[in-house]
Amino acid sequence: MQITIFATRLENGAWKDWEHICDADDIDGVVDSANAKAKDRGRYRTPAFIDYLDGARYIFNVAHGTIENPRDGDTEVYGVVVDQIVIGKYEDLQRHFVLKTT
Repeated sequence: MQITIFATRLENGAWKDWEHICDADDIDGVVDSANAKAKDRGRYRTPAFIDYLDGARYIFNVAHGTIENPRDGDTEVYGVVVDQIVIGKYEDLQRHFVLKTT
């Protein structure tokens, strides 16, 4: 299984797009979290796509500061790719790919 995370991250005082290809430990964490989210929703088989997005958010979202005063390293996940299936917020993913190709 391959998982890639798309997020915004505060670096040196500026919000930047962040893309992370998960290693084996990251994948295990996201999959375990997705399975837990699926069970929370009453599904006991394989997780739905939204469960992977929520699982990635649970593992990778970070808040060192507050909403009014964010700090470097704060991260907010807006999309995930699971085995070539893209799951996330369309506008943010579209912006990410436009910026990446320019």
